[in-house]
Order: sequence, then C-alpha cells, then structure tokens
Amino acid sequence: MTPDAARHLAAETTAQWLAPRAVPAIEAAWADLSGNAVEANPFFAPALLLPALDAFAGKDVRVAIVRDRGERLIALMPVAPARGYSRLPVRYLETWMHEHCFFAAPLLRRGCEAAALSALFDLVENDGAFFRLRHLPAEGAIATAAARVAGQSGRLCASSARYERAMLGGGYETDAVLDASLRGKKRKELRRQRARLEDAGAVRFETLAARKDLELWTQDFLTLERAGWKGGKNSALASNADGAGFFRAALARAFDAGLLDFHRLCTGDKPIAMIVNFIDSGAGYSFKIAYDEDFARFSPGVLLEIEMMRALEQREGLRFIDSCAARDHPMINSLWRERREIEAINISGRSAGAKAMFRLLTGLEQAAENWRSGKRSAANDDL
Repeated sequence: MTPDAARHLAAETTAQWLAPRAVPAIEAAWADLSGNAVEANPFFAPALLLPALDAFAGKDVRVAIVRDRGERLIALMPVAPARGYSRLPVRYLETWMHEHCFFAAPLLRRGCEAAALSALFDLVENDGAFFRLRHLPAEGAIATAAARVAGQSGRLCASSARYERAMLGGGYETDAVLDASLRGKKRKELRRQRARLEDAGAVRFETLAARKDLELWTQDFLTLERAGWKGGKNSALASNADGAGFFRAALARAFDAGLLDFHRLCTGDKPIAMIVNFIDSGAGYSFKIAYDEDFARFSPGVLLEIEMMRALEQREGLRFIDSCAARDHPMINSLWRERREIEAINISGRSAGAKAMFRLLTGLEQAAENWRSGKRSAANDDL
C-alpha cells in the first residue's frame, strides 16, 4: 500500500475527539465494539473505562474514536499528553492509563485494524513529537498492524519498553502447573499451611455468584486491602474517595456486563484473602488481590490463587489469564511459569522533521537500554 492508498483508506473513516463527559452517549456502540475487538481489553470496555474517566481523568484526557462510512464505531482509545522522553523535554501523545489500569490495547474492530489505525494516526499527526501506544501484547495483532500501517503511510515505528510478566495459558490442569512450578518441598509446605489454617477454623473457597452479594464483597475487599501494607502506604483503593468510588462502580458494571470474576478464601465467616479478575472474550486479567496480614504465616494469597486456578481450569473459552503483575513479582512468578510479553509502540509523524526527532529519541532510548543491560550483565557476573 502506498502513502496515497493509506490516505484513501483513512478517508473512508471519520475520526474525532470526545471529551470524557461525552462518551456515555455512545455506550451502546462502544459495547458492540468491545465485544468485537481484535484484542479484548476489559480496561477499555465501558464497564471499566467509564468509572475510570469519572474518577481519574484530568482536563487533558480525551477519547479518540473512529467510525467507518456506515457510522459503525471501529476504534476507541483514551489519550493524554505526556512530556519528557529520553531526557529531552519533548511533548507527545500516549494512551491514557490511570494507576489501576494494567493493559492498554485500543479497541479496534476485528477486520478494520488498518482503516482504524490509519485514521487514528492522522488524528494525532500534529499533536506532539510522536504517538505512543502503551501496554500492547508484543508482536500481537495491534502491534503488527500498527507497524504495517505506519510504514505504508510514510511514518516510522519502533518498539519500546518491552518486558515480560507472568501469565497462565488456557486449557491448563492445575496439578500439572503446580508440579512444574513448585518443588515437592514447597507443595508439602502449602499442604501443611492449609491444614494449620483448617485447625483455626473451617476454610471455604467461594466465587461470587449473586448480584445481591456484590456490595458486601466489594466492601470486604476494600477493608481487607486498606488494612494491609497498601493502606500503610496510602496506595489502597480505599485510601481516597476516587479510588473507592471507581472500584465500586467498576465492579458493579463489570458484574452486569458479565466480565467480573471474584473469589475469596474464608475461615469461619471471615474473608482472609480475596481476588478480582476481569474476563473478556476469553482474555483474563488479574486485577487486584488482598489478604489479611494476620494470617500471613498460612500464605493465604497463594492458597487462594491455587483454589482460583482449580475453579477456572474448566472454564469454557478461557484463553489465558494475565497476572498484570510486576516483572519481578516473587509469588506469581514462581506459581505461573508462562510469560506474556508487553511492549509500547511509538509512531512518528510523516514530516522529515518529525522523523528526524523520532530517530534521535529512539537512538537515545536504545543507548540507555544497552547501558542498563550492560549493568545487569555485570552484576550477574559478580554473583
């Protein structure tokens, strides 16, 4: 495809910016897009993004949408400006992510990726030094399409900030996963901890089923999380009204949309560990986990993860569960040995000046990464 052909493809679409307050008006079309997206992303589905925009969006956040000739919605993503890249004070646009968002693939209608991306790239063409698509599956459908469309439209494209995080592929057997991940001594210790916990009171694993129970479960989670180390650092959801309000609204909407997967481990009538996942079109994302630190000696978080794995292993259509964890998370990395690669994709403008700046920034970023890799290698050599 030539640059002229790419411009013609974009001309078959209409792209525009919406203020966050205007987005609820397109919720029905948005829900249809989310259900037919090439990369399912519950964080950008109406259930989660609407409460996030209400709670966290500043005045600079906008939502980009694209419609095709028939007025069908084919793309949607929240965008915000950022400043400072590779130690240079440049301004650029990037996918907006709030602190409780762990995946940022834009919603692109399956089969319309090229037209949607062409229109999005044109929409942001002169708004910053470059455009950054954050937190995509490395070499996934969107990253591949973005690189192709960028090249076809006379732009440059580069991968950035690539890293791995733990995941669990669908079709697994829990015992097989545990056999491969945990040494026999560790599994024996977990059985011993479970038995000791049983001595303290009957242990139950439960999955939220009824809408009428959601409010109590939600409050229990907020209380449990705030009582732990996150509360001490004021990073718990309940540490501020916006976080708690977002969580309540998001879980309620997610339940109604069929996206919520909520589990808890109890002893007696007391929940001692709880976990919230979102599962959209077979793509699972582990959102939040909390446990009662008074029971830390029993490893309630690990016990809950294992019970959750057993509950989900036969779930029809489950393709994977992304841990959404930090790359060096000790608990989940030891439990789930599969890895999912996440990356950002940077897209330049078409002009010679924009591409020259892009090459400079890309070169500086690569040099910095090479330096960090060298330091890591030297540190490993010293072990």
